[in-house]
Formats: sequence, structure tokens, C-alpha cells
Amino acid sequence: MTPATAHRPTSTARRVPALLLAACAVLAGGVLSACSVSGDAQSSNADLSSRSVSASDFPSGSADRIPPPAVGNALADVTGAAVPGQAKDTSFDPADCAPEPVSADGAVAFLGYGTVDRSTLTTVVAHVTAPLAEVVDRARRCPEFTRTTFGASSTVTTEVLPAPPAPDGVATATLRRTIVTGGEAAPVTTSTLTLLGERDDVRVYAECRWPGDSPVAPEDSAALDELFTKALAAAFG
Repeated sequence: MTPATAHRPTSTARRVPALLLAACAVLAGGVLSACSVSGDAQSSNADLSSRSVSASDFPSGSADRIPPPAVGNALADVTGAAVPGQAKDTSFDPADCAPEPVSADGAVAFLGYGTVDRSTLTTVVAHVTAPLAEVVDRARRCPEFTRTTFGASSTVTTEVLPAPPAPDGVATATLRRTIVTGGEAAPVTTSTLTLLGERDDVRVYAECRWPGDSPVAPEDSAALDELFTKALAAAFG
């Protein structure tokens, strides 16, 4: 991979739609309708804006805050769960490997560029009802599953890696995923490395996403570690 500096658009007006489109399209088998939203949900959870990183915390010093109606899509992206509004049209095989959905109510998400070409970094801070240990247990129990939405399928392979260090009282985990969409005829492979941190009912995600099945670039790995450290500090002090 080569540095992406020369390829990144300098106009914010061009950069925002491109990044948000990538966030909407990837894990849901390339189904662009994942970007659609239907109305504004009534908030019942506390707004987590004060417990999120800011755009300046990203490697490039800038990122885009994902609009509240699309935060559910970002959460589906980082968790592998069904996109909001598409649960009845989404199936998992094995069925008991379906990732637990996380509510977008009160959640905050940012999307920015990684440090190498075509990689992105995403952060989310959200309220959760199930402990992080259940996420890790499911990942170990389901190293591979297939998700199908509107007939488009993605095969997701998950590996549990050593958990990153964290402050006292914060549980952490690391998940490496490889997502193959498009079937045997024209497969498209995407990889993610996700760091998770949780205390009480709040969970932080920091994810790096890049094309192909190669290992994460060292520059992106270092940037992800730094962003996750900042995310933990913002969420848990």
C-alpha cells in the first residue's frame, strides 16, 4: 500500500459524501439501501457526545461526524449486525451467530481516513445492554457466518486477537474480520480490525477498514491504537 495523501480529495464537500457512502455500502453485502433511513427515532438514552472523540483526534486531524439518522448503519458496520430497518430481510447462517444489534439511540460516530491508501477509521460510542464478554464468546463460537440481505450475501470470518490494554475497570477486546461479498464469480474482500472497550453500559468501538485480505498496515495499526486510546479517555476518563 502507498500513502493516500496524494489521492485524497481536499474539498470537504467531496470528502464527506465519499466517506459516508463507503460506510453505508461495505459490510451489508454492498447493498446501498443500507444508507436509507426512515424518520427520526425518539431518544431515550443519554446523548454521548461529551464522551466521544472529536474530529481532531483522527490521524489527519479531521473526520466527519456521521449524521444521527445514519449512526445505526455505522453500528451495523462495526458489529456485523443487520442494518436498522432491514432485520426482517436479513438472515444469518448459522442463525445463532447473528451479532447482537446495538442501539443508535444516544450514540455518536465519526468516520475519517486511515493513514494508507483506501483505508478508513471509524469510532463509535454507544449504550449497550449485553456485556462485551458475550460479543467475544459469540466471535469464538462463530468464526465464520454468512449474512444475506435482499439476496446479497457476505461471508464473514472473525478472529479474536489479544485484547488491548485499558484503564482499570474497562473491559477490552480485539476482533479481526474478513468480509467476502459477491460470491465466487466476482468476490470482493474487505478486512477490518476493531478495538472495543466497555464499562458499565457504554461501549467504545475503534475500527480500521481496508480492501483485501492482507494484514493491517503497520501505519494504520499504530493510528488505530492511538485513536482507541483517545476514545477510551474520552468515554471513561
